[in-house]
Amino acid sequence: MKRLVATFGIHNVIAALIMIAGMILFLLTPFLYSCLNFDSDIFGVLVFLVGLVMFIVGLVIKLFNRRKPAGKE
Repeated sequence: MKRLVATFGIHNVIAALIMIAGMILFLLTPFLYSCLNFDSDIFGVLVFLVGLVMFIVGLVIKLFNRRKPAGKE
């Protein structure tokens, strides 16, 4: 886990975990609907999309932080 955080950063790792939680919530929709009468597909997709946006923003920020200004070594 430390190597994963060192590679991608804590923000992107948390965003990936949020995306995984959204996928699990989406995939459990038939079970939750049949047993608890709870429709979780919209919540799962929204959680996944929030995690995806966080992940993309984190990657863009990391990309801009790695670039060195011209003329500096």
